[in-house]
Amino acid sequence: RMQEYDIIVLGTGFKECVLSGLMSLSGKKVLHIDRNPFYGGESASISPLEELYKKFKVPGPAKSMRPGKEWNIDLIPKFFLLPGPALCGNH
Repeated sequence: RMQEYDIIVLGTGFKECVLSGLMSLSGKKVLHIDRNPFYGGESASISPLEELYKKFKVPGPAKSMRPGKEWNIDLIPKFFLLPGPALCGNH
């Protein structure tokens, strides 16, 4: 059965989720979908680990690794700034 929507939102990044929520609160009928099996767009974290291998189309993790559900992989790089000797290379 075909349904009608006022708005279709593609993707589940931050902007898309805010837009979808605001439109829904304003009384619009919203269809919110994503092509990925995880939420969050480019700032997402993928879990279980097997989903990361599927995303990049490479063979799965080694059997010796811990179960995939114990992994949470960020898709966006993170930087940790350290004050002190570690930052300057002094020991």
